[in-house]
Amino acid sequence: MSDLVLAIDQGTTNTKAVLVDAAGVIHARATSALTTDYPQPGWAEQSADAIWQSVKTVIAALVPQGAGRIAALAIANQRETLVLWDARSGRPVAPAILWQCRRSAAACADLLTAGHDARVVGLTGLGINPLFPASKLGWSMDHVPGVADLARAGQLRAGTVDAWLLWNLTAGASFATDASNASRTQLFDTQRLEWSAGLCALFGAPIGALPKVMASDADFGLTADTTALPAGIPIRAMMGDSHAALY
Repeated sequence: MSDLVLAIDQGTTNTKAVLVDAAGVIHARATSALTTDYPQPGWAEQSADAIWQSVKTVIAALVPQGAGRIAALAIANQRETLVLWDARSGRPVAPAILWQCRRSAAACADLLTAGHDARVVGLTGLGINPLFPASKLGWSMDHVPGVADLARAGQLRAGTVDAWLLWNLTAGASFATDASNASRTQLFDTQRLEWSAGLCALFGAPIGALPKVMASDADFGLTADTTALPAGIPIRAMMGDSHAALY
């Protein structure tokens, strides 16, 4: 009988996972630690491969304990962290820029000085700040070799951690995010519930590199044979971690 959900919480310091049933009873737990690099003052980044590997590790620990009972997968993730990868190879093209990272502070200061904050707040509810992926993506377009070329070729994929995990879980069949994560990018029009071409232009972010935005409880696709999970397990929820905690 398939009656368990494998719920993954991919955080900054570790990835946790639980097997939980419909009554909320936890049947098993697993965790895998992560490290953060600080290559320059104010910078913070992680290996996107290490993030994915930590998810594979916790899945591998729980699948035997699920004994064929896993009905669906759910993901909560660290918000505002940006992952960039090549659609052709599925490989990251740079370290994941963490939510804590301040490397785009100068660009944000320029936008504030130019008087763009009120417009951005009106569309997103968020004041211009290097916390959000919008300026991180713009910075990467200018400073990470190959990123702009990939964007021009239509091969760049830019997403928060949920989108990166979904891509890997489905072997590239699904490139999507949920509205809670999209709303924290500073590129998402929260009234129209779609990516804003104007905001993307303002921050220098290629709109064509962004994932499809879906409801948090949407049908995000089926697992491929990329982890210890069997292929064909539905991925039925994704949500930013603070939103998920509130829920």
